Amino acid sequence: MTRLFPHAIFLPRLQRGFTLAELAIVLVIISFLLGGTMAMISAQTEQRYWNDTQSRLEAARDAILGYAIANGRLPCPANSTSSGAEVHVSGVCGAAGNTYDYYGGVVAGVTYGLMPAVTLGYQPVDSQGFALDAWGNRIRYTVSRVTTPVTTSANFTNAANMKASGVTVLPNDLVVCASATGILPGNVPPTCNTAPSVTGQQTVVAILYSPGKNGREPVTLGADEAANEDRAATNDAVFVSHTPAPTGATGGEFDDQVLWISVGTLYSKLIAAGVLP
Repeated sequence: MTRLFPHAIFLPRLQRGFTLAELAIVLVIISFLLGGTMAMISAQTEQRYWNDTQSRLEAARDAILGYAIANGRLPCPANSTSSGAEVHVSGVCGAAGNTYDYYGGVVAGVTYGLMPAVTLGYQPVDSQGFALDAWGNRIRYTVSRVTTPVTTSANFTNAANMKASGVTVLPNDLVVCASATGILPGNVPPTCNTAPSVTGQQTVVAILYSPGKNGREPVTLGADEAANEDRAATNDAVFVSHTPAPTGATGGEFDDQVLWISVGTLYSKLIAAGVLP
């Protein structure tokens, strides 16, 4: 007779769950990973905007030089009431004697020194016809007004004066410095004074710049950016250009991108095109 023996029944071991401590550690790790990923994406986005803005400034410079070849003069700046067109009246920029039409600045709520995108046929623009950087700020543009030897207050924006000068005329007002500390914008001609110079005194005929990422923010500008935007309407022709600097740096936060056209570049383009002898 066969004896039957009971078989043991083995139940599967229950899976142990995460403890609260383990869950907390996992969440911390995930947060670090997400934070690092977001920081990397943000940095890549900002670099893309920076590169895009640089390309737009270079395209704007080419458009200005192309305009000079076609018209025998540099275009005048636009202002915030001109719908993206240059303000050019009787051979001078804006009303006679209004130097803000050359150097930029904010006067009585009007922003001067904007790129004349409509006159140049430049894109992209906003709904009012003003050229934009990658952050959606309006691109700024200023042009030389004072020359040496003195011929007229509108040599580079007047085709007749450009051709009739008979001598090599040099700009004698626009200057780019590496810092706003020590500049003397009120001098005639303006000078970097004790601030390091980026360009020579008789080098620059036009300047283009983007106010950068913080250009759309209603912030109090540091000294270096304030020298470019001239919100205080001091009507100076001194500009600042250097590598980006964070909040708290000497001269304040700085993320402007500045590009200029030298007098040599302008003359060489006009001579090569047969506009000037």
